[in-house]
Amino acid sequence: GEDLPSSSSITANYGWTGRYFDNPTTPSSGYGFAWEVGAGTTLTPAREPFGRVSARWLTLLEIGQRDDITRRRSRLALRAAGGAVIAREDVSIPVTQLFLTGGDTTVRGYSYQSIGARTENGLVTGGRYMAAGSVEWQRPITIKGNTSDWESTLFLDAGTVTDNFDAMTVRAGVGTGIRWRSPVGPVQADIAYGLQSQRLRLHLRLGFTF
Repeated sequence: GEDLPSSSSITANYGWTGRYFDNPTTPSSGYGFAWEVGAGTTLTPAREPFGRVSARWLTLLEIGQRDDITRRRSRLALRAAGGAVIAREDVSIPVTQLFLTGGDTTVRGYSYQSIGARTENGLVTGGRYMAAGSVEWQRPITIKGNTSDWESTLFLDAGTVTDNFDAMTVRAGVGTGIRWRSPVGPVQADIAYGLQSQRLRLHLRLGFTF
């Protein structure tokens, strides 16, 4: 087996987030973008410089004709995220500086942060490079011909984390869900099937955050 080396570091980071949605709690259009950069040095087992960059994007695009009953349009929700740690290959980077993905807001069909770089003994740990994306189709629902606060969704998520692009494995999930515009914010319930894990997973989320 392979034991993960113990390491520590000190870094300075700067992040910026822009939110340009038509509604801060229940948006139907607009976009958000965030990025973060950092630089520092490992302290143990040796002092070596490294850098870290990450970014994420969400855009909501209204499509099609406005529904005569709900007065709402269908929309596409497009997400993308990525990150990289920049360092020499032999530098031991602390796991807190590495990347994991998977879960309710990234790659559905997989448990939270279960997608990472695998060590020789099969242990999942963070990797130096991460990429993830999602396409979701959201449609208004009518109930007995009346306007409702419910929507249905179909989605495809995909993501990967790796230390080596030659051994990169993309994991994808597909599924369907419902959205409810509740008085306390949007409630989301999704059923997703992980194409590589070959398992169904329920994902629940309250509120909109970016």
